[in-house]
Amino acid sequence: MNKTQPQHQRHADLDLPETLDTADAKLVYLYLRIENEATIDELHTALGMKKITLYSLLQILTATDHVDRTGTQYVCQPQTTTGGNL
Repeated sequence: MNKTQPQHQRHADLDLPETLDTADAKLVYLYLRIENEATIDELHTALGMKKITLYSLLQILTATDHVDRTGTQYVCQPQTTTGGNL
């Protein structure tokens, strides 16, 4: 039987960068790692977080090179060991 690869990564593959200190930052980061990309509206709907909070978190995650923004989409960057604490 031919098994297809699961669309989402396994939990064991979702190591968090050590610089992510807050639960909200970890949640947004993990969501983006699993879904590959998302807009503010998608994050708001999926996570139930206020958009103002998401904008702030994504600004920090982008500044610390954990997340990149392309148009309205946010995507995770490959893990790095640099960046500030959240």
